[in-house]
Amino acid sequence: MSSIRHTASILILSLTAAVAGHAMAAEPTSGLTRAQVLADLAEAQRTGSIAEGEMGLAPKVLNPQQYPAQQQAAGNTRAQVIAEFQRARANGELLETVSGARMSEVRPDLYPAKTAQGQAVSRDQVVADLQRARDAGQLTFGEGS
Repeated sequence: MSSIRHTASILILSLTAAVAGHAMAAEPTSGLTRAQVLADLAEAQRTGSIAEGEMGLAPKVLNPQQYPAQQQAAGNTRAQVIAEFQRARANGELLETVSGARMSEVRPDLYPAKTAQGQAVSRDQVVADLQRARDAGQLTFGEGS
């Protein structure tokens, strides 16, 4: 409940600052015209976002069924999150729980060596990395020969 109250307070302060700042300024500094600010205020009133009354709660908090639902920002899908987690785990980017260091820093022998992009790597270094990966069982069938 306090997070809703906090969000409502921030919205009220933002709208108040926008309206008061625009009214007092000789030139618009926020880039919003008076008409835009008034339109934002009307929209906030229409959606019940402006706190009022003794409790200082917005009408949409007190009577949410009377106001349109807020749109949630689209996030990553479950598959995208899992793929990102698996990539981070394979690269040793996850944090070790005790020290807080990346797993690739705690056990560099278990993860692929990181090279700067565009940096030349000798054939001997590539062969050595390939052998380390084979020894650690990190190659899947068909990789390397």
